[in-house]
Amino acid sequence: MPLQRPRRIFRGSHFAVPGFRFGALLHRGLLAGLACVGIGGVVLLFGLPSDLFGRAPVAPGAVMAEPQQVAVVDGATLRLLDTVVRLNGVAAPARGRTCADGQGAGYDCGAAASAALAELVRDHRVACQLNGHDGAGLAQGVCEAGGTELNRALVAAGWARADIPGLDAAEATARAGRLGLWRNGADPTF
Repeated sequence: MPLQRPRRIFRGSHFAVPGFRFGALLHRGLLAGLACVGIGGVVLLFGLPSDLFGRAPVAPGAVMAEPQQVAVVDGATLRLLDTVVRLNGVAAPARGRTCADGQGAGYDCGAAASAALAELVRDHRVACQLNGHDGAGLAQGVCEAGGTELNRALVAAGWARADIPGLDAAEATARAGRLGLWRNGADPTF
């Protein structure tokens, strides 16, 4: 009996279906997978904030919040809605920082600075003109509440130092009047 085709002892590992091309399917699957990865990358690049640690980048502009949407973080930082704003040109002590009062006793000057800022924003809409970011990546700007510029008012009341030349006169007045942090006449370190 003549053999029309050679006899195969071992069969291949894939199952062959007549008219089905496995290579074409593999090619289409790879292309579809790469397209999904590319689309996902674009969504991640443009659809999500660039800072994945909780702070969304804020473009220069303005942010405004009603009184119930404002929180005092510390003596130089506010949270308006979901935006944390540092007061530009203002350096206030952190909460828990101890300073000496007029009689030499210690007090939490960071909490006092925070309380002073809280008093300035209490029951007022707060608007901040943003002008960039600080070294920690937080938005910074000049803020206003109830017709009062918070940056200047905090320095003038003696609860913060001036970090920019425009606020130097307000700090000098607070020092001369022994207000806030300068009530004992010494230069507080923070």
